[in-house]
Amino acid sequence: MRRDPLPNDAPDSVRQLLDVELSRRGLGHFEVYQCGPTLDEAEIISNYPEALEQSDTADDFYRRDRLVSLTRKRIKPFFWSDENLLKPAADAVPVPGPCKPVGEGASFIVHGNQGFYSVLNLCSFGEGQQFRETVLANQSELQMLLVSVYDEALENRPPVEPPNVLTPRETEVLSWSSLGKTYNEVALLTSMTSHTVKFHMTNIFAKLDVTNGKSAVRKALELGYIRSPS
Repeated sequence: MRRDPLPNDAPDSVRQLLDVELSRRGLGHFEVYQCGPTLDEAEIISNYPEALEQSDTADDFYRRDRLVSLTRKRIKPFFWSDENLLKPAADAVPVPGPCKPVGEGASFIVHGNQGFYSVLNLCSFGEGQQFRETVLANQSELQMLLVSVYDEALENRPPVEPPNVLTPRETEVLSWSSLGKTYNEVALLTSMTSHTVKFHMTNIFAKLDVTNGKSAVRKALELGYIRSPS
């Protein structure tokens, strides 16, 4: 039975694209998840058998938790057997229905900005060597397929505002500095001492990884931490 854990977050066009392109290459079982900085933000499209869909039961069939950990760190695609992710035949739990134990799997990864990334997991319940040869023969096209899915997800994702790493006082000091005010002028305008203003600017340089006030202002404007002077 076809299940999409988060159907409203996965456009029908993406599911259709995966079905058509993977079936055309002789690959059937797939799972795509789009992840944010934490796994709680994962959005999943899957046609895995029901027993493999949830992470708390998938470990009965293959090492799901370790797979997730690997995909967060890797860039290149990999096969599950090469990473010791498959359960030995004696330990594998039979999958309900006509499926055999997982014979082989492969993962493709795309890392984007702001901590977002996408993973395409493919698995076979039959003979692993044939699956492996099919994946290798289509490796470049499968990677580009995941890139297309990732782009589609970004287009439908609301923009994420980067968190402001500056304190309110640091933001105030940098905002005045962006208007061309000297440290002494900023001190008068904010009721601080010049020493305190310099202390705040030093912290700002460290947080924004810059070495001078002009670079700090430019980067803060790009990140939306301060407003552009009118």
